[in-house]
Amino acid sequence: MWLPLALRNLLRNQRRTLLTLAVIALGTMMSFVISGMITNALNTLQEAAVSQYGNIQIASTLLWEDDNQGEEALINTETYAKFEEILTNQSAVTGYSPELVFSGIASTDINAKVINVMAFEPGNDALDYNNLLVEGDALTEEMRDPVLIGGGLSRELDLQPGDTFRLTTSTISGAYNQETYQVAGIYFRNDVQDESQLVFVPLDTGIKTFNTKDSVSKLAITLESLGQTNATAQAIQADLDAAGLNFQVRTWEQLSVAYQQTRGFFDMMFGFLLVSITLLVFFIVFQVLSMSFFERTREIGTIRAIGTKKQQVFSMFVLESLLIGVFGGLAGLAVGWGLGLGLNNLDFSWMPPGALQPFPVEAVLAFDNAWVPFLVAILATFLSALYPSMHSARIKIVDALRTN
Repeated sequence: MWLPLALRNLLRNQRRTLLTLAVIALGTMMSFVISGMITNALNTLQEAAVSQYGNIQIASTLLWEDDNQGEEALINTETYAKFEEILTNQSAVTGYSPELVFSGIASTDINAKVINVMAFEPGNDALDYNNLLVEGDALTEEMRDPVLIGGGLSRELDLQPGDTFRLTTSTISGAYNQETYQVAGIYFRNDVQDESQLVFVPLDTGIKTFNTKDSVSKLAITLESLGQTNATAQAIQADLDAAGLNFQVRTWEQLSVAYQQTRGFFDMMFGFLLVSITLLVFFIVFQVLSMSFFERTREIGTIRAIGTKKQQVFSMFVLESLLIGVFGGLAGLAVGWGLGLGLNNLDFSWMPPGALQPFPVEAVLAFDNAWVPFLVAILATFLSALYPSMHSARIKIVDALRTN
C-alpha cells in the first residue's frame, strides 16, 4: 500500500523530483569515479611495492630498528635452515630468497657517491632483480664482481656496461675493504632514490665483500596472492616466536613508506570528498523535501482526519525520501560507470611521489568502489528527510486543515 502511494507522490512534481535525483546522482557519480581512480592508483603502487620487497620479509629486530648492523643482526646458515622448515609448512608461499644489504662509497677517477648494495641470488624463484635490466647483461654467479646499476647512478658517475668503479666499505667486523666492480648492466626501476643509490650484486660477491661468512641480512618471500599477505605473515611470525627466534616479519605495506604516505593522503582526500558530498546532498534535498512536505500540509490534515496515524505519515515521507535516495544512487552509479569507461580509454597519467615515469590514470569499476557512494547517497537523503517528516507528522489536524 505505502510503496505505490510513495511512488505516486514522487511523480506529482516531476521537475522537483528530477532535480533531487540529479543532485543525488551527481554526488554518487563523483564519489564512485574518484573512488575507482584512487583504487587503481593504490593497486599500481601495491604492485610496485611487491616487486620491490616481495610480499613478506623476515629479518632480525635489530636490523629493522637499525640498532645493530653487526653479526647479531644477520641470519646465519643454521637459522636460515630453520626458516626453510617453517616456510615449507606455508602453502601460500611460492618462493623465497636470501638478501644481503650494506652500504659503501662508489668512486671513479672523477666522481664518488654513497650507495646501498643489495646482494641476491640471480635466477631465484622470488625476487630476481635481473628482471629490471634494460641495458647490458644480467648478473650470474659465474661473473667476477659484476653489478647492476640504476640509470640515475649511471649518469651521475658516467658509467656504462663494461666500465669499472671502486667500492669502499667496511666488513661486518668493521675492517676496511675496497673492491673493484664491473658494470654488467643498467636497470630501470620507477623510483628516483633506488635509481641513483642502489646497486645489485650476486650474493656470493656481496658475502665476499662484506665478509659475512654465508650469513645474510633478510629473507624475501613471495606469495600466491596479495590477499594472503597478512594472514601468512601472522602465521610465520607465530612459528618464529614458537621456535624462540628473535626475528620479525614485515609485510610489503610496512616496508613501503611511499605507499603508506600516498594511501594516507588518498584516504584523507576521499574522506573529505565524501563529507562534502554528503553535506551538499543533505542541504539541497532537505530544502526540496521541506518545501514539498509544506505544500502538502492540507493533504496531511485530510489523511490524518480519516484515521491515519502520525507514525504512518512519518513512514510515508521517509519511504519517499529513501526511494529518491535509491533511485538517485543507482542513476549516479550508472552514469559513473559510463564516465569511468570513457576515462579508461583516455590517455591520462599521474606522477606518484618519487617516481621517474607517470602511471596511467584509470578507474576501477567494481562493487567494492560502488557500495560506499551508494550508501552515502541513501544516508544523506534519509537524514535530510527526518526533520521534515517528523514536523509534518506532528502537525495538528486542525492546523493542517486550515492551511491554504
